[in-house]
This record gives sequence, C-alpha cells and structure tokens, in this order.
Amino acid sequence: MQPQKKKSHTVVLLIGWLIILGSYLLIRLAFILFGLHLRSEALGVCLAVIPYLLAALYFGKYGKSQKAWFYSLGILFPSIVEKIALYSIGAFLYGIIFVNLFTQPSARYVINILFFNWTYIVCGIAVSVLCVLILTKVQKNTENSK
Repeated sequence: MQPQKKKSHTVVLLIGWLIILGSYLLIRLAFILFGLHLRSEALGVCLAVIPYLLAALYFGKYGKSQKAWFYSLGILFPSIVEKIALYSIGAFLYGIIFVNLFTQPSARYVINILFFNWTYIVCGIAVSVLCVLILTKVQKNTENSK
C-alpha cells in the first residue's frame, strides 16, 4: 500500500473556501425553494453560522497541526470578504454608489439581502473568530498530548 500524500496548505485552504461558498449558496437555494426567503432572521442566522462551522469541521479534519494564521485565513478572511461583498451589492442595488449594475427596480427584490444588518455582521465575525479560537485550542491540545 502506498502512503497517502499530505494535502498542501493551498489545496486545503481552497477546498475550505469552496465549502463555505457552496454551503452559503446551498442555504440560499434551500430558503428560496422552500419559500422561506422572507424569513430574514432565520436566513441570517443560518448564513452566519453553518458555512463557517462546516469549514471549521473540514479544517479540523484536514488542516491539522496548523498555526492560527492558517485558520484565520481559512475562516475569518472569507467571512470579512463576504460582508464587504454583501455591502457592495446592497450599495449597488440601492444606488448608494454612483454605479448601478441593475437598471430594473425589481432587481432589489430578486436579490434579497434584508438579513444583512449589524447583527449579522457582528455575529458572523464572532462565529468565525470563535471557530478559529477553537481550532487553535484543539491543535495546541493535540500537540501537547504527543
């Protein structure tokens, strides 16, 4: 039997980011399909917690013996980028910035970002930081037990 090759850090990070993106899109799709897209609080909670917990589970399994910066880059960085992207989309939709991508006023209702508020921003980043801290603590405990 051949020994398994260890995945490189870049591949693990990319797969983690894809897990976050895929679960984010899957949650949005599930809410649309089941008619729950008007439940902005539930959507916000699911989008702030589930993608980053799944990424934390993945990094816990395949990103072992990494430093805190690796987990921050894998979980906290996508969380911050997502918040900036949602703010930019909202600014375009509501005409805050001079460039308006959507000429139809009904486009505001197609892309529902009503869940995006300060609670979503703070809780989403707090969940990401908590995941990073837990992963770092678990990694340190496994190092100390060896």
